[in-house]
Amino acid sequence: MPPKISVIIPSYRRKEGVLALLRDVYAQEGVDFEVIVVDDCSPDDSFEAFQAAYPQATILRNEQNGGPCVTRNRGILAAKGEFIVGFDSDVTVPDRQVLRKTVETFQRHPEATGLAFRLLAPDGVSEDTPRWWHPLPISENAGRHFYTHYFSGTGYAFRRREVIDAGMYPEILYMHYEEVELAYRILDNGGSILYCPDIPVVHHEGKISRRTEIKTFYKNRNQILLAVACFSWPRAVAYLAPRLAFGLLQAIRHGHVRNFFRALGSARSLGRERMRTRRPILAATWSRIALFRSGMYPNTENTQPGLSQSPSA
Repeated sequence: MPPKISVIIPSYRRKEGVLALLRDVYAQEGVDFEVIVVDDCSPDDSFEAFQAAYPQATILRNEQNGGPCVTRNRGILAAKGEFIVGFDSDVTVPDRQVLRKTVETFQRHPEATGLAFRLLAPDGVSEDTPRWWHPLPISENAGRHFYTHYFSGTGYAFRRREVIDAGMYPEILYMHYEEVELAYRILDNGGSILYCPDIPVVHHEGKISRRTEIKTFYKNRNQILLAVACFSWPRAVAYLAPRLAFGLLQAIRHGHVRNFFRALGSARSLGRERMRTRRPILAATWSRIALFRSGMYPNTENTQPGLSQSPSA
């Protein structure tokens, strides 16, 4: 029988972080699973180290650096499990029941396409506030279940078949905003994403050598590419105008004007390809998202009293 879960870990120059994560993953209890590590052509000996330490895992290596979207998609396509669990390479999983809870939550919620895990700061107790892009305030909702239009690639789960049907991660983006677009596509296909406070991972936020480029180039470019692919034109203008104005002001303030205009040029070039595959999100999907944001979407805790509130449950 195929494993119930396929754990997918993308890696780029994160050897020690991935080895620590693999120790936690192989300590998981109560469910059959496989592990797939996809190394994105790291210039060090990561690939060999993973193979030597965990020969029972599937270790793949990209022939050239393709970015997080390409790397995650390769893992999804190689997976044999019914469910995909994704962990970024700067995560640890102290709770040995995370994979078991994932399967049980999918079984309790046949309507759920994906699960957004609870993200904790390195202390393992407080919330990872910068990655809270969910529609409800973190202060009042970090400990309750609710449906959302967002998940973080830091820790999540999906039904494999449904995430493939939604198009997987948009590889044209390379990195940044890929979770946003995939979440929109999941919802647009009639799926749903459930935030799960009882499935926690600890995010250590490893050093990213290209952090400035992410903020000054990929963020500005990918906001445009996202809008072109997913939004009606009036919604795209309303979405982009304040964001690009803010991006330009930040670029002037911090001396990154060249990167800002390089982002616009790249968006113009790649925008032609996006136009060929453009598929605006349905009005009904935007209505669902508005309900998420208003807090008026049906609350799972009223109908699922067995769901735990504790991050250590």
